[in-house]
Amino acid sequence: MKNLALIGIALLISLTGNAQEIKSRMDLRLGIGTSLLGTGDMRTIMFENEVNMKLNSYFSLSGGIGYAKSDYGVFEQASFVQLNANIYISPFKNSRRNDFRIGTGPSWYSISDVYQSSASYKNGQLIDSEYEFDKRSSIGFNLIIENTYLIKEKYLLGLKLFTQPYQNGDINSGILIKWGIKIYNKA
Repeated sequence: MKNLALIGIALLISLTGNAQEIKSRMDLRLGIGTSLLGTGDMRTIMFENEVNMKLNSYFSLSGGIGYAKSDYGVFEQASFVQLNANIYISPFKNSRRNDFRIGTGPSWYSISDVYQSSASYKNGQLIDSEYEFDKRSSIGFNLIIENTYLIKEKYLLGLKLFTQPYQNGDINSGILIKWGIKIYNKA
């Protein structure tokens, strides 16, 4: 009876230990960085929120939303919102602390540009200017190279390089530093 009780206690401790070691398949990542909108015409500050789901040791999926704004370039101002869905392959497996992955998937964005359409000067001084507003949307695709490192068992730190060609001829390329956190399921 004593041995049975000890086996039961050992089994309970082992199950509790295993429950705490359940690895999360999902994480939330926040990114900040810069991108070149167009062919380098507008330099933006970009933010991204992304949810990732690990399918197995080689593949994962992500969905994200991004926002960028620029006051520097060929327009007075530009900003865009984008939605991205990607599939990633980790050629060296994504089961260790370091996860190098390559990804692709569809992207949709809506961009707004503001530019000066005319200006009036008197004695070299600007006295009047008119601005025009242009808004467009397009579908494109993502090409991504990303490296992420697992800090402790819960936090992620990564670097993402990307380019996004769109059907309307626009292109967005950049770099983001990403911070993430594992989302644990309650057992």
